[in-house]
Amino acid sequence: RFHSGTVARATMSSLAFSLSARANVATRLKAPVQQQRRGAAVVSKAKPASTKRDVTVMAADVGKMSFAGESAGTATLDLKIARPEVAKGLVHKYVVMVRQNARRGTASTLTKAEVRGGGRKPFKQKGTGNARAGSTRTPLKPGGGVIFGPKPKDWSIKMNKKERRLAMATALQSCAEDMIVVDDLSDKVTTPKTKAFATALKSWGVAEGQKVYLITKDASENITLSTRNMEKVVQSDIKHLNVYDVLNADKVVVEEAALQYINDFYSAGGGAWA
Repeated sequence: RFHSGTVARATMSSLAFSLSARANVATRLKAPVQQQRRGAAVVSKAKPASTKRDVTVMAADVGKMSFAGESAGTATLDLKIARPEVAKGLVHKYVVMVRQNARRGTASTLTKAEVRGGGRKPFKQKGTGNARAGSTRTPLKPGGGVIFGPKPKDWSIKMNKKERRLAMATALQSCAEDMIVVDDLSDKVTTPKTKAFATALKSWGVAEGQKVYLITKDASENITLSTRNMEKVVQSDIKHLNVYDVLNADKVVVEEAALQYINDFYSAGGGAWA
């Protein structure tokens, strides 16, 4: 005789087994139907022929000043930029590309096989009491090779041209509050004098210690010589902008001709998107 508890447990276990078996059979029978439904869903989710770019247009007024530091009204910065939900990621991607491509990748070390010398066994295998050694250039000893050391490497990464331009336009538009537009400097700066240019920066509202990004268009050599020895000032031509310098600066000083070029090139119908 079996105890009643034993019979009950046996009945419950057989019932659980039958339910699991039915579930497995039902899953096998429904699998083709589910695969067919998934296939239909994939077909229905095909990408459209043309997608809309995540961009928008935003205009801002920028303070304009004369070379002497007098207010000369306002100028307009009107660029085509990325939408807020994608702008941060796009600009960050561009900054990472610029900084990583600046790496030269020339760091190099010698392995055990590349270090000069070490071909002779330093002492006999047995009888000295020392740990056995086959070379004096082992990485375990001073003067030996380097384990897993750096080797010359290409760190460069790529980014689509229109992505880069959209990120640059977004970065420029984001610093409109800290932007100062000045008269063309080529005919104003006649001699390469760092002290005179520092005085001009102060008259434009740049405080001492602030980082300045100076954007010029076809600047004369006098401007380059006047700014190259200034620690907090980076001068660049309009065709060689650097997104890191734009974002790193406390003040962005732009020539009037350079601002016109920026508006023409990065506007909604500009040449950057051709």
